Amino acid sequence: MSKIFIDANILLDILLPARANHKKAVLAYEKVCERYDTLVTSENILTTIEYIASKNGTDCKTIWKFFYNLTQNFEIVNFSEILKDALKIYKEKCYKNIKIDFEDLLQIESAIKNSCSAFLTEDKGILNSEFKIEVLSLNDLAD
Repeated sequence: MSKIFIDANILLDILLPARANHKKAVLAYEKVCERYDTLVTSENILTTIEYIASKNGTDCKTIWKFFYNLTQNFEIVNFSEILKDALKIYKEKCYKNIKIDFEDLLQIESAIKNSCSAFLTEDKGILNSEFKIEVLSLNDLAD
């Protein structure tokens, strides 16, 4: 079974038509649905989406409908099983003076822990880093 973790920026691009990558994200989502058996995101991403979407004027009924559809079509994972390992990695990086985004680390580690074969994002910090998972951008799904 192939699984892909979808980052918050991609989900926001799908939800919010005014975002620059909206059309590209919608087309990529169609391809992802064809190529992967299971779509995955984290429960933490839902709070990010709600905050940004509401700040951009999206009404709560639209956000609720989007969340409802996510819960019907995605596996929603949490951080409870990876938090200790993520904190250990974060500490190691800090003590080596290597900057690391903790939120990105949590998402990637969740994807790996939940057996995802790929991680879809437009986050340059993730795209330009090395992780034990295939990291894809919207351009990787463009024809």
